[in-house]
Amino acid sequence: MLMRIDSIEGLESCMAETRAFRRSNQRPFVTVSYAQSVDGSIATRNRQPIGLSGPESMRLTHQIRACSDAILIGIGTLLADDPRLNVRLVDGKNPQPVVLDTHLRTPLDAKLVKQANTPPWLINAAGEHSKQFLTLRSAGSTPVLCKTAGDGKIDLHALMQILAARKINSIMVEGGAQVITSFVNARLVDQFIVTISPRFVGGLSVINSKGMDIEKNLELTGVSYRIMGDDLVIWARPKWHPK
Repeated sequence: MLMRIDSIEGLESCMAETRAFRRSNQRPFVTVSYAQSVDGSIATRNRQPIGLSGPESMRLTHQIRACSDAILIGIGTLLADDPRLNVRLVDGKNPQPVVLDTHLRTPLDAKLVKQANTPPWLINAAGEHSKQFLTLRSAGSTPVLCKTAGDGKIDLHALMQILAARKINSIMVEGGAQVITSFVNARLVDQFIVTISPRFVGGLSVINSKGMDIEKNLELTGVSYRIMGDDLVIWARPKWHPK
């Protein structure tokens, strides 16, 4: 399954495919999508966000959002960027924002908390009786309890079960680097859509090599390319080897 999201027909087709995927795999279809420089940077050296996508590839990003039931980021990205994670550049529905926020550090004045139409699901292990849990729930967000893995972070496999039970068919993972690395390590990536911007940044790499514990050479298959403005967009599936 390699979804191409470049038309209304493609959008409707991919949504039908992901419903079938969730039913057969008991988890959502996961697309990791991000923009990087030629040297693989997604942010500056001091982790400041940087605009990498051109207008054409940014429009594609919003098409992918419109095709996805949920859009997922980590708390680091929320604190650094304060994103809205909605659909603005194309027609389509807003995805459900999901934030990996183990200790519920989401600020009450975050844009995601303030927007009333799609309040975020804050995936946490803080406990439903904690002060942060009650305060953020009163502010309109939806804290969702999830168990943690051995490293103290949210257990992504457990999270997939929670989201599947909530009828989430597809997830777009936008980052940041630690979150993307965690999804790759957990083998929970079904598709990569990577925008490569023609510039060198010398900044933060999309994959945290120190945190990688999968095979060193992850092969990609079903690869296709598209030029969008000055950017190169790559669609590909990971080729997971048997454990």
